[in-house]
Amino acid sequence: RSFFICLYLIRVRPPAGIMYAWSGCVTTLIPLSGYYLSNRLGRLYLESLEEAIGRNGLNALLNLINSGEYIDRPPPNDLAMGFDLATTSNLNRAIEMIYGPRGARGLALRSGRAMYDRLVDSFDLPTGFNELAFRLLPAQTRLKIGVPALARVLTQHSDQTHRAADRGACFDYTVERCAVCWGQSATAPLCYLTVGLLQEAASAFGRGQEFRVMQTECRAMGATACVFRIDKEPIA
Repeated sequence: RSFFICLYLIRVRPPAGIMYAWSGCVTTLIPLSGYYLSNRLGRLYLESLEEAIGRNGLNALLNLINSGEYIDRPPPNDLAMGFDLATTSNLNRAIEMIYGPRGARGLALRSGRAMYDRLVDSFDLPTGFNELAFRLLPAQTRLKIGVPALARVLTQHSDQTHRAADRGACFDYTVERCAVCWGQSATAPLCYLTVGLLQEAASAFGRGQEFRVMQTECRAMGATACVFRIDKEPIA
């Protein structure tokens, strides 16, 4: 952990294309993708990550992936496409290198849940109802309307494509060009940030009940897209 703290204190800026891992090994950064989140989405992601690991931790991670410019100048709060998908993916890789798979999983879930609250404060979900009318709908109706509405918002404000398909007992939620695992290879699903986001969304639509969310396909494992199953029945 002393190496992690040192990275922050002396603000190490590694040479372009190189990332120094916690263990001392060197790995190549995922190159810029040319696909983007809107600046506002990127800003919300960094704020949510800061909530999970603290300001110093976020600064160290940004330096670690050679993105230290975001320490003093976070992405502007606008809708321009300017936050590269690879930045999100490199941050997620760095978190796992530093905290290990189990610690990274918990932090990603927490960040995703925190991101949903910021997202609904920053974007209007296209539900077709005003806020009060939507709150008065039954929980299952709110899920049926809210999950596709969330997919539309995230598609509109990024170069990702989000789709929600109603399968009866569950939703299949698909993300093409997933920012979380962009450019990575893995033997198990990686996208716990999205799992946390969908868990919090389902809980909000379901009046505080918790719903099981599981990643069933991951682009890092060779799938064409990342797919998540959202159960419609709450966890007992």
